[in-house]
Amino acid sequence: MAVSGIERRKALRAAVPVEFYFNILESPEAYARGKTSILKRLGAIDSIKAPPARNESHIFLSRIDQKLSILVTILAEHASRKSYSKNAVMVDISEYGLAFVHGVEMKEGTALEIGLQLPVGDSARIIDLAGTIVNVRRSSEPDEAVENTYGVEFFDIQGRDQNEILQWIFAHQREQIRRRREKENQ
Repeated sequence: MAVSGIERRKALRAAVPVEFYFNILESPEAYARGKTSILKRLGAIDSIKAPPARNESHIFLSRIDQKLSILVTILAEHASRKSYSKNAVMVDISEYGLAFVHGVEMKEGTALEIGLQLPVGDSARIIDLAGTIVNVRRSSEPDEAVENTYGVEFFDIQGRDQNEILQWIFAHQREQIRRRREKENQ
C-alpha cells in the first residue's frame, strides 16, 4: 500500500482478509473521537472553583461524585459504540494504515471513520480510528462488479491500538510460519 506517494516498506504488514466497517466523512475535521470531550470534562472538574464547603473532605467527595457521573456516561457511550453504515474486506494492514477492496467509488483524500474488528484470543475487539484514502487502484475487470482497492493512512489512532495491531500482525505471521513448517514436514 502506498502512503503519501512513498511505499512504507519499513512498516510491519500483513496481508489478511478481515472484514471491517466504515463511514465516509465530509472531511477529516468531521471526525470526532467519542470519548475525548468527556475526558476533557474530567480534567475541567479539577480546574473549576470548588463549591462552598464545610471542609476539605466535602470538596473532595463532591469532586469524586462529579467524576463518577462522567465515568458512568463514558461507560454508557462505550457500550453503545459507533454505528457504521458500510463494510468492506481489508486485504493489507500495518500500524500506519490499511488497504481494502470495495465497490463504492471513492477519491483520494476521502476521510473515513473506521471500526476495525481484530480477533483477540477467543473474542474480538473493535478499534475505532480514522484515516484518509491516499491511494486508489481501479479494477481492470469491465464485465464484473467494479471493486477498487483503496489505501488508507491513519490520521487518528491511539498508541495502544497501534500496538494491538502490531501484536495481531506478529501473531498472524507466527501462525503462517507454523503452518508452512507443518506443511513442509509432511
